[in-house]
Amino acid sequence: MDASSDRELIARCREGQSQAQDSFRALYERHSPAALRFLRGLLEEELARDALQETFLRVFRQLERFDPQRPFLPWLLGIARNVAADQRRWRARRPAGPLEGEVVDPRHGAPSKGAERAEAGELLRRAVRSLPAREREVFLLKQVEGLTYQQVADALGCSLRTTKYRMKAAVERLERELRDLGAAPEGSA
Repeated sequence: MDASSDRELIARCREGQSQAQDSFRALYERHSPAALRFLRGLLEEELARDALQETFLRVFRQLERFDPQRPFLPWLLGIARNVAADQRRWRARRPAGPLEGEVVDPRHGAPSKGAERAEAGELLRRAVRSLPAREREVFLLKQVEGLTYQQVADALGCSLRTTKYRMKAAVERLERELRDLGAAPEGSA
């Protein structure tokens, strides 16, 4: 089953063959890590895990609409993007949770190296989360998931030119945000 292409797995799911359940499970196991990474960039952990399940439920329901001549992952991540947007709208109607505290090395009373890395990672995550949704989506798909610009454009349903423009804007905004937070050297922009 692992050697089957996404197209073969989808065809088995569509045809309702006896291996349909195994084929869909193989698609899930192959692509859920990428979808979860993308969703974690758009949502908080708990919501991202819920959104992952909803994403694959929608994928299953919409398999007939998938164009097998195109790559599966951008299509999947486009659905994940829509699920995340639904989650953000839902979340906007709910109150925000408490802020997390700083990790401190108990032996020295100062932040540990691990805590400093965690803080730098958190600064970057916060900066990425502060991006406008369209820029954040492009950034995550390109930089985190490693999609090509064309695949990002396909996943988001926009032009290649728009995708590149949004990526440029995202990088510039991230550099400014990180510089303002003291996490990027002066003069980088």
